Amino acid sequence: MTPAKHLTSRIKQSHSGTMTRRQALAGAAALSAVPWTVFASGNPDVVVIGAGAAGIGAARTLMDLGLSVTVLEARDRIGGRAHTETETFGVPYDQGCHWLHNAYMNPFVGYGVENGFNLYPSGGGDYGLYDGTTRLADDAYREIDQTLADAWNAILDAGREGRDIDVASVVPQDQPWSPLVACYIGGWSMGKDLRDLSCLDLWNGEAGSENWFCRQGFGTVISHYGREIPVELNTAVESIDWSGSGVRVGTSSGSIETSAVILTVSTGVLAAEGIRFTPALDAQKQESFHRISMGTYNHIALMFSKDIFELGEDGYFEYKPATTDAVGFLTNISGSNLAFGYVGGSFGKELIDAGVDAAVNFGLEKIKASLGNDIEKSFVKGTYTAWDSDPLTLGSYASAEPGYAWMRRVLREPVGDRVFFAGEACHPLLWATAAGALLSGQDAATDVATRIAA
Repeated sequence: MTPAKHLTSRIKQSHSGTMTRRQALAGAAALSAVPWTVFASGNPDVVVIGAGAAGIGAARTLMDLGLSVTVLEARDRIGGRAHTETETFGVPYDQGCHWLHNAYMNPFVGYGVENGFNLYPSGGGDYGLYDGTTRLADDAYREIDQTLADAWNAILDAGREGRDIDVASVVPQDQPWSPLVACYIGGWSMGKDLRDLSCLDLWNGEAGSENWFCRQGFGTVISHYGREIPVELNTAVESIDWSGSGVRVGTSSGSIETSAVILTVSTGVLAAEGIRFTPALDAQKQESFHRISMGTYNHIALMFSKDIFELGEDGYFEYKPATTDAVGFLTNISGSNLAFGYVGGSFGKELIDAGVDAAVNFGLEKIKASLGNDIEKSFVKGTYTAWDSDPLTLGSYASAEPGYAWMRRVLREPVGDRVFFAGEACHPLLWATAAGALLSGQDAATDVATRIAA
């Protein structure tokens, strides 16, 4: 069996022959005779740009299929928007991804369990909902559930009918619980206000199902998954030249040539033209970076010396807001006394501009309004994430703007049979999740390997 046929056979065994087969690469990369590259890996078969979940998934798949690969990562670590650290609070703190969404189809759940991480289903804690200092009873929950169900039915009806319109135009916003429901669907979930979300995009996404947490932090699972990939850290990609039969990648540490590139950076970075393409990408491709745009979802993270909420592990504290300039909390995370206050959309952006201290004070004041001023005696310290300000993400995760849900297909289409795109924004179902990023990277790697083998 020739190497190409052997590779194709392995692809079919790994993916049961379900992957789309497109045209093969026009030819192997024309490698430069000048030894200008500074990378110890030389010129690999494939270069993966970005060592987040998508890049890690792509690299592992390529390696499993027998291809040489180099991963280029601008940060000093792997994991991307999934990062767990203990320096800030002395306990595992997920600065980015925390929820293992859609557990039944999330590869990180099985991987984490098999590798000794302490994973468990969410929802173990109680739910504390307040109106002023009064904790509301079950009747209020039923009203919220009905308002939320009505909103989702209106969104899904529009999506089912193929109407790519904004969510705000179909969701009633004059009900007593409308601001809280708008937070649930908008800023606290998708990182955008309702007017900036597409009904069709939400319809096309995977419906929510059971979510899991990890006591060691979700970021630790992802970094463990990528621990053996060949990665060049502190290496920012500046240019991609795909004018020849291969690809030349220019970086802050030199240049490297390859047969194909898998690009996994966020649409925020692509829209900001953080990477220069030669030849320039066509207008529709460039527009997809702007239309599948990044949202703002951040945490007001607060550490207390005890569980002030008294809702058990992983409880939920919320209040009846008058507007969507609001915060809700996941409390006593994994029994650590750490709470995440979730904010997003335009209000999340305002808090970034206001600064960390203002965001922390906002979160504390909302808790004190319901639980009393004495809770401040148990407050240890706090911080606020600001993914919009991170030059390597320029946002939290992506969703389609109204009228442009179809551009997800444009976004993930390869260019010139040698520049491929992957990441959470590219997955057709699990967009806005780390699982979607991983699966997108694996799909792109399989596509690349098929073309190289043909």
